[in-house]
Amino acid sequence: MIVSSSVPANFKQANIITYLATRFTYLSQETWLDLVEQQRITCNGVVCQSATLVSQGDIVTCDLPDFAPPPVNLAYSIVYEDRWLLGINKPGGLRVHSKGKFVTANLIYHLRYEHEPPYAEARLVNRLDADTSGVILVARDEETRRLLGQQFAEQLVHKEYVAVVNGIPAKEEGTIDLPVGRAQGSKVKQRQWVVEGDGGKTAVSHYQLITPLGSQHALLRLFPKSGRTHQLRVHLAAIGHPIVGDALYTMDDDTFLDWCQQRQPIPSMQGMTRQALHCQLTRFTHPMTRQLCTIEAPLPDDINQLIARLQAK
Repeated sequence: MIVSSSVPANFKQANIITYLATRFTYLSQETWLDLVEQQRITCNGVVCQSATLVSQGDIVTCDLPDFAPPPVNLAYSIVYEDRWLLGINKPGGLRVHSKGKFVTANLIYHLRYEHEPPYAEARLVNRLDADTSGVILVARDEETRRLLGQQFAEQLVHKEYVAVVNGIPAKEEGTIDLPVGRAQGSKVKQRQWVVEGDGGKTAVSHYQLITPLGSQHALLRLFPKSGRTHQLRVHLAAIGHPIVGDALYTMDDDTFLDWCQQRQPIPSMQGMTRQALHCQLTRFTHPMTRQLCTIEAPLPDDINQLIARLQAK
């Protein structure tokens, strides 16, 4: 299996083994060394040695031993396309990029190598959690990716999410202004939380009540002003309205780690095995045409079915 990567900016004259073992942790440093010694790793087309150094922009190609990728939901759809951009409606259960054993089981790999026709030039502009569905932007050249990335960094991109939450907010609309950062001391490395002082990053989210769902749940529209990791999930949990199906932010560390072994719904998850969170709209200024561009993705079946079940209670 041939896999390629472009060396990012944080690696400057890095040893090839260090680069591979640091960035692609699904194989050990010893295994990467073995692959280099077997001449299965190249940098810019040249076979690597154990002393090879890599820097930003280098293309590292690996001839990896075959292994069975984990199952993922590849039922994504292209909802917008022009010569510079793709708008993807990503399903829950699909990572947007390679991580660990998901080296081929992810959206960007599938677009580049498996889609018909393939989009070999595809570059991610933004990300969604694996279990969050909705709009993802993919650039078809580096300049488009750079310019759109600037808009995200300057908070010029408007994003709207829909979520089913536990409880019904007392106010029909509101703002959550709470800093978010890594949950110190957690056994779960991806867990974030509200962090005051050092380690917390400014995070602001707005919400609107769309409708109550029975007496114990609600459908909300969400507008993240900043883009912190798990921001909406953390903010809603922090105000007492965690997203239905969000195991990470409704369970303690040990319970969550046990649940991850089977990923079966429990009663409080209302039949969901992922957070009921969907990015339904992304609006931005097209970096090439300079026209306002709006990309939308309809609610997926699992969230529509959840809404129907809760309305029927």
